[in-house]
Amino acid sequence: MVEMIIVIVILAVLSVGSVQFISYSALGYVDTVRRSELASSATIANEKISRLVRDALPGSVRTNSGQSCVEFIPVLAATKYIEAPIVGSVASLTQVKAVPIDTALPQTGYLAIYPLGDINRVYNDTLASGYITNQVAVIGTPDAGASVFTFASFQFLLGSPLQRLFVTSQPVAFCQDGSVLYFYRNYGFVGDVSNLAAALPTSVPNRLLVSDQLQASSVVFNFLPSSLRRNAVVSFQMEFINSNSSESLVVNQEVQIRNVP
Repeated sequence: MVEMIIVIVILAVLSVGSVQFISYSALGYVDTVRRSELASSATIANEKISRLVRDALPGSVRTNSGQSCVEFIPVLAATKYIEAPIVGSVASLTQVKAVPIDTALPQTGYLAIYPLGDINRVYNDTLASGYITNQVAVIGTPDAGASVFTFASFQFLLGSPLQRLFVTSQPVAFCQDGSVLYFYRNYGFVGDVSNLAAALPTSVPNRLLVSDQLQASSVVFNFLPSSLRRNAVVSFQMEFINSNSSESLVVNQEVQIRNVP
């Protein structure tokens, strides 16, 4: 009888130890998966923002007053212009002649030349003169091997020292709304950034979810303009949280805008 009791006690101790070992192993696995999901969400959001901002049109990046939104104009293609309607020139007001763009790149879009002036004017598409054409330009009949972009009457305020010509799309934006980070597109040009929030789309496909694991009011975008010594830099900070635990992950990133005007 004594021996049986001893065996039972030993088996009970071993059972409790085995259960605890399995339980702690399972909890460790759950924690690892949860942290991995949080890290993956942060990586995806970071990469999405970085890749798009990196190709922003120089001089087009701006943030709202609360720094929860960053807006910019993506570059679709770039080349050099041969002739363009710049204020003070005698060039045609309805076309730009440029070195042909690789056919694998978009051949139509808004044209921009040296957009380094007033940021609100960069986004104003109601003017007859500015930094970006007020309507989409299309490729016409080539002239002596040069591509010819045609559009309604328009003049560029400044010429580029390197005769750089950019083909762009409409502006896009990343904004935090509560615990969610959205990517916005196809909402047109908004001249004053203070009116941006009211102009943003409210549903797919023009409002896309980037992440829904953000700490409220944790996203902060900053823009450092370019200088003679360096390119422009967009920096952002955001905190990701796990709703099932108190764990969080803070991301700090700087993105250099590589294109030069």
